[in-house]
Amino acid sequence: MSVSPTVGATPGDDLTMAKRRRRLFSLGGWELSLLVLLIIVTTSFGLGVPGFFDNLSGFLAMTSNFLPFGIVALGLSLVIFTGGIDLSVGATASLAAVVAAQLWATMGLNIWVASLLGLAMGGLLGGINAAVIVLLRIEPLIATLATSFIYTSAAVAVAGDSPPSGFPDAFNNMGSGAMAWGSFQFPYQLLIFIPLAVLFWLLVTRSAFGRKLVTVGYNSEAARYSGIRVPRVLAAAYVISGMMAALAGLVLSAYYSAARADMGDVLLLTTIAMVVLGGVSIFGGEGRMGGVIVAVLLLGLLRQGMLIAGFSDMVTSMLTGAILIGSIAIRNIFSTRVGGFGKRLLALIRRPAIAGPDATRHDAP
Repeated sequence: MSVSPTVGATPGDDLTMAKRRRRLFSLGGWELSLLVLLIIVTTSFGLGVPGFFDNLSGFLAMTSNFLPFGIVALGLSLVIFTGGIDLSVGATASLAAVVAAQLWATMGLNIWVASLLGLAMGGLLGGINAAVIVLLRIEPLIATLATSFIYTSAAVAVAGDSPPSGFPDAFNNMGSGAMAWGSFQFPYQLLIFIPLAVLFWLLVTRSAFGRKLVTVGYNSEAARYSGIRVPRVLAAAYVISGMMAALAGLVLSAYYSAARADMGDVLLLTTIAMVVLGGVSIFGGEGRMGGVIVAVLLLGLLRQGMLIAGFSDMVTSMLTGAILIGSIAIRNIFSTRVGGFGKRLLALIRRPAIAGPDATRHDAP
């Protein structure tokens, strides 16, 4: 049975819709490069490192060791899209998780109700960051660095001498459990991360809010003159970032079956590296969420493969820092925005030719 064209549609309309569908599922050159690199890394470790890929269930279970970083990276990418930064994500994760754990341990709240309050705490902490930045006009780097110290101290105070532990098995499964179909197991962390990744991808690429994020990051003054409420966009980005950090803290609590005040300390460097490696410009206004998602898998699997191969955690951390520097340098060199090699090359190509001495002259009569 054939499908008839839409009534009133023209060939041009059909072509436009086809272009939109292709654009919806397209990846740029940077993202495709990351995808190829992900395939190479996975294949190399799978063939050369025993234990990296024994079976599909074990391979998927390995993602539970790094997906909390990916959850934070999804929220942090929104902030970096605006040209800002959130250095308090680790402290936010710790404080939100400790508060939720104490509500369960000391007040007897249901663990899931306490977790929802922990998510709300993360949004509140993100809102505080936005208020400091917008109302007090403090640079995001300084503002979130200061609040990270405050949130960390609060987490230590709330956790006390004996941090809560021993959560119910149903909660612990969120961090270390898996859904089983016979012998095949699918980690619950992946069940959390995949819908979130799709949601954030659609939010950035297919919504008015995503367009506002990019516009604010590219030129906040132009965004303000075009009618965009810049403070509201910034507040939403930091609140979402805080909630994603809180969710990551809850997942880590479930993974360890304990909530510690220093639990989120490891999140910051790796998540920034994931966002920047994914192609989001540290200056804001450029990048694709698809690249961030691929970078989460690339850095996570690279780190796990090196650990299984016998490299120390110190070496993997050094490699993460080197990747962060390298990715920013490469993006800046070929950027047409920040005065890098790409901008100078375009200027050279577009420079009009200067007439030489043999050029024909047309003197006035």
